Amino acid sequence: MFVGLTVAGVTGAILASQIWSWSPPAGAAEFELAMVIKETTNPYYNATLKGAQIAAGEIGGTAKNYGPTQSSPQAQIEIINNLADRHVPAVAVAPSDPNAVVPAMKRAQRLGAKVITYDADSAPEGRPFFVNQATTDSVGSFAADKLAAVMGDRGKVAIVSAQPTAANQNAWIAAFRAEMKKHPNIQIVDEVYGYDNEQKAFDLTVALTTKYPDLGGLYAPTCPGLPAVARALESVNKGHGAIKLAGLCVPSITAKYMLDGTIQVFYLWDPIKLGYVTYYAAKNFAEGKIHGNPGESFTVPKGKWPGTYTIQPNHEIVTGQPLQFTPENLKDYDF
Repeated sequence: MFVGLTVAGVTGAILASQIWSWSPPAGAAEFELAMVIKETTNPYYNATLKGAQIAAGEIGGTAKNYGPTQSSPQAQIEIINNLADRHVPAVAVAPSDPNAVVPAMKRAQRLGAKVITYDADSAPEGRPFFVNQATTDSVGSFAADKLAAVMGDRGKVAIVSAQPTAANQNAWIAAFRAEMKKHPNIQIVDEVYGYDNEQKAFDLTVALTTKYPDLGGLYAPTCPGLPAVARALESVNKGHGAIKLAGLCVPSITAKYMLDGTIQVFYLWDPIKLGYVTYYAAKNFAEGKIHGNPGESFTVPKGKWPGTYTIQPNHEIVTGQPLQFTPENLKDYDF
């Protein structure tokens, strides 16, 4: 089930009356993981939900997405507060702002919910641990080295990100910038924010090609921003390799731009596995089998992704590494 809401011009009371339908069955305490996502229009979160639902099918319970149609910290706060009032057993938050959601997350914990983060992290005081798709350094440095290579190790690069408060994008970009320092003939000239809005990302990309007529590369660590950037380059005859493009997104809306040569470096991780591990982590946490302390672990003995998952010293569980898509491997990924 993929639950959405429209936030513009709607009061919190109306939001609550429209979307909150969870209640424990009479005489039972069925486990539900409420996944508070950045926006329901992003197909990436269909994939993470799919993974959580696979896990739920293996060990019981349910998983549902809750989020605004456009990224909004205030909408996420209202969602978390309403989930807390409904006493949903576990909440996994992908914050659009790492700090704004913390008071609501703490309130939900006081009311009995087990609250963690996944995909994007909050400030550490908001959660006991974070389920991370890949290490921050690996995501940023992977793109920097690959983009530098296709640019011939020289030229100007601009960045099209999601929003200035997006903790995961900011961390990846910091790692990208740090790795690019190893390529002294490449200059990062600008960074702009599309706020997870395809039209805004499109318009900003067109503006960058005008502002920097000798631009050689773009990095777009944002979904659905990456395909919008690709479309923008093609619209001004800067696609198909004229400006090299690297970024991350799901194949379902992006692959065609790699296949036509506009995206040179196209990668992600497995979002289905991220949702799967998040569900297992949340359920083990809710059942008291882990408490969020470094060194604690849980085991998936069998199922789609068996293995032992351990909370690292930085209070993260890392589910994988960057995955580069190619024309040859695209058929293996249906998200």
